Formats: sequence, C-alpha cells, structure tokens
Amino acid sequence: MLDEVSDAEQGEKPVNLIILAGGRGTRMGTSHKHEMMLAGKSLYDHVLDRIAPVCDSIIVVGSSDNTAGLARPHVRVVCDAVPGEGPLGGIWSGLRASSSALNLIMGADMPCGSPTLAQAMEQRAITAGLDILYPSIDGLVEPLFAIYSRRVADIAGELLAAGRHSVRGLFKCPELNIGIVDRTFVQQYDAKLASFFNVNTSDDLVMAEYMLTRREKCLQEEQT
Repeated sequence: MLDEVSDAEQGEKPVNLIILAGGRGTRMGTSHKHEMMLAGKSLYDHVLDRIAPVCDSIIVVGSSDNTAGLARPHVRVVCDAVPGEGPLGGIWSGLRASSSALNLIMGADMPCGSPTLAQAMEQRAITAGLDILYPSIDGLVEPLFAIYSRRVADIAGELLAAGRHSVRGLFKCPELNIGIVDRTFVQQYDAKLASFFNVNTSDDLVMAEYMLTRREKCLQEEQT
C-alpha cells in the first residue's frame, strides 16, 4: 500500500484548492499545457485568478521538470509523487500535501471555472459531511472541478497500488460518503457549464477565448 495520510488533522482549514498541472501539451506543441497563453496570460494563471479567491489555501501538483515555473505568491507547489499515473496520481499527491479537510481539485487547463459554483459545491460538501462531491451532467461524470476530503487520499493510494488508475474508482468506494450535483444544480451558478471546459487543442484555445470574452461582455452589461 502507498503511504497513508495521518489521522491527525490539527490546524485544518475550510477548503483548499488543488490544481493539477502535470499535463503535457503534445497536441499543442508544448511540453506543459498549463503554460499556453490565453488572453494575455497562461491557462494556469486564469485558474488561479478565478478560483483561488474562494479557497483558503492553494496547492499545485506539477511534474518534476516544471515545478519552478508554477511558483506564485501564496501557492505551495509539490511534485507529483507518482508521475505517469494520470489525474488519480495527481489527486493522491495533492491530498497527501493538504492540511485541509476538504479540497476543490481541478486541472490547470480549465480557465473558465465558476467561483460561485465552487463556493456552492464547497458549502454542499460541508453541510452534508461528504468525502467526495462531483458533478454528473446527464450521466457525464466530471472528476475534476470536484470536492475531495483528505480521507480520499488513502483510498486513492490503494487504487494506485493495485494498478488501477481511473479516478472513477473512487466514486464506487463504499467507505466514502459521496454526493453528486446534477445539471440543475450546476446551472444555477454556471449556466453554460463552462467550469468543466478544458483546453486540449488549438481549437479549444479559440473557444476558451470566446467564452472569456462573452463572460466579460455579460459582466459589463450587468454593470450598466
């Protein structure tokens, strides 16, 4: 079994943000996807600027060759302890490093996340005492932009040790208290479901810029 998280959770903070930034941008011709520029700043900085203000602390999980480029004020950067194991390895690495009972986990390539949706999910997880709260939109599971408790780290470690790499394996664990938010819940805070959009191709980058431009226009109209 991989190392377990200690049961001692002194000094816990309400909700921590964990950003997974180990993804490669091979389809985009770059070694690190989070470095791709969108509207004048990196995808990674878009995630920080949008979601960090509604979380108490920030951990970023990167690969061994990109941790220096992830350094920002008030951000703790940790190296993926099990590189090559995909998002489940990043989740395990991030949760092991966290001192918070609950953690919002998302990818560094998700620049359109809704802070109000994040807050609503955080509150739902706290109120219901959940270990995992994830969106399921018409049956499509969104394992990132989801809430995970530190208890999940031990289960994730067991899955990895058994050679199982799918995050969805966590959702079938009877030891965990798991909740789901559906389309109706999500669209109260994110009508276009933009929070789950991630950038993998040049076309995605164009779409992300369009989505951000639309959002800024809507905000300006609301203020006039």
